[in-house]
Amino acid sequence: MANSVKEKKKKHTGAKTMGIVFGIILAIIIAATAVIFILTKPVDDKSDKAVYVGGLLSSQSIEYKDASSKGLESNPIIKIMQIVWKGVDKDDKKNHAEQTPPSKITKVKDIEYLNTGNPYHMLDVFYPEGDLPEEGLPVIIDIHGGGWMYATKDLNEYYCMELASKGYTVFSISYRLVPDVTVNEQIQDCASALKWISENMKNYPANASSVMLTGDSAGGQLALYEAVLNQSPELREIFNTQATNLNIKALLLTSPVAYMKNGGMYSVYTKPLWGKDYKQKATYNYMDLSEIIEYADNMPPTFFITSSGDTLAHDQTVTAYNLFQERGIESELIDYGEYNGEKQKHVFSVLDPFSEPSQEVITKALDFYQKALLK
Repeated sequence: MANSVKEKKKKHTGAKTMGIVFGIILAIIIAATAVIFILTKPVDDKSDKAVYVGGLLSSQSIEYKDASSKGLESNPIIKIMQIVWKGVDKDDKKNHAEQTPPSKITKVKDIEYLNTGNPYHMLDVFYPEGDLPEEGLPVIIDIHGGGWMYATKDLNEYYCMELASKGYTVFSISYRLVPDVTVNEQIQDCASALKWISENMKNYPANASSVMLTGDSAGGQLALYEAVLNQSPELREIFNTQATNLNIKALLLTSPVAYMKNGGMYSVYTKPLWGKDYKQKATYNYMDLSEIIEYADNMPPTFFITSSGDTLAHDQTVTAYNLFQERGIESELIDYGEYNGEKQKHVFSVLDPFSEPSQEVITKALDFYQKALLK
């Protein structure tokens, strides 16, 4: 009888303990959900607290959200990454504040390439001050990175100014961000920007016969896709985009993340960026570079940059380079090692273009471009 009473007490105590544990877990979940909700609540785009992270801008006059991304904003990975990218934004702004960009650069800011009023549908132009050749300068078009969810053209402004200081007219474009849209709409935005540039570069000191397209990280993927779609009416129909009419002479790809479906552990993040229903979309079979490269019979010479400290895209960059080599596409790769005992991080030459390692690889990339122009 005594043992029976003890057993009942143990069961009661155990049930009570389990109740407390579940209560604590529930409280943690509720608190975490509340924190995530607060940190990912959209802010008016005119506010000084506005951050250019997908899904975090609101407006009474601009419709940021596209129907293609329906349901994507509630994806827990997307919610977490919104918070991550907000943190990256703070670091990038601090990094910029510590840099000194080149002087004597003409800047033409915030040109609309689509008449939507959307701040993501804008581009900038940079070129050196002073007397310029009548035929214009060779052109570089830059597509910024940011994991498809973060940033605008302003993130790469110092990089573009540095390129311009070396004798180029540089166009830098923004595009809408996930989860307001999917990657497919970003490809469409970039194509619209490139078409605008092809039709309007005559208004700037730009030589239309000399164009290099460049991008870093997610921007590298977008640049690659634009170069391939530029040659394929069939793919443009699948992606519902347009011809850019650009004569792309070279590509500069810095740590391109070009394998979004079969990209290893990162695919858990990258696949949903094509939409909650990405498996049902026409683009499903074209989410990796290896699935679209056969549509391009005349890829321009391509220069790849990665580094030993590139934990995000080193392997993808090398894989893309090897694919180009296998297909006989003229290409070079810089896999930068250590400098003064330190590994260079992801897209180091873009985020800190003034360091010695960055200057070294930028010089080599521009030499590659100049050689491509002679062919």
